[in-house]
Amino acid sequence: MSPNIISDGYEIHRKVICHDRLEILRQEADRVADQAGKACVRHLRSHSTLFDSLSTSEELLSLLPKGMHPVRSILFDKTESENWPVPWHQDLTIAVVAEKQIEGYRPWSHKDSSPHVQPPVSLLESMITIRLHLDETTATNGALRVIPQSHNKGKLSTLALRDYNKEEAITCTCSPGDALLMSPLILHSSSRSKHPNRRRVIHFEYAHQEYLDENLQWHES
Repeated sequence: MSPNIISDGYEIHRKVICHDRLEILRQEADRVADQAGKACVRHLRSHSTLFDSLSTSEELLSLLPKGMHPVRSILFDKTESENWPVPWHQDLTIAVVAEKQIEGYRPWSHKDSSPHVQPPVSLLESMITIRLHLDETTATNGALRVIPQSHNKGKLSTLALRDYNKEEAITCTCSPGDALLMSPLILHSSSRSKHPNRRRVIHFEYAHQEYLDENLQWHES
């Protein structure tokens, strides 16, 4: 049985983007990365009208519950020279327009000059991330590893995360055009590529606009 994002915390959709469009997206990803001078480009939608349109395209929105909107976007471009491992973690922060002291929203941090905060778990539970793969992504090329059903444990402490049984981890191998949907709360990691080829991934986070505290505004609304 295929994994399901509700029960397992992730699911994979094959060939969401056709071959012809992929080459256009790769070229745009290269342009954005070169212009930014970074292998990780945050607020991707503000750097590219093409990726902004992609985030609200029928191909991607059809994979989500109705009423969800993109609220954060990132380009990850792992190459031979930019080949970093990512330890086991949960995605616990969101990006907003301005920092405000609101109950349940803490701690605050800043990434690329924009305020980030850990919101209540209930908000994270309602969010979905789409990772669109532009290149072949295998176990030896830094594919994401996830632990099914770990998203049901809520926000894990550092100790609980360290001691969590990781023997049931699944490697999410994806081909160009495949989309990996995941809960921000699922435990996930990524190894350093053993055979580093291009591994460009477009990361879109989606949420219901109204679930955010009324005193805050999504950075990408």
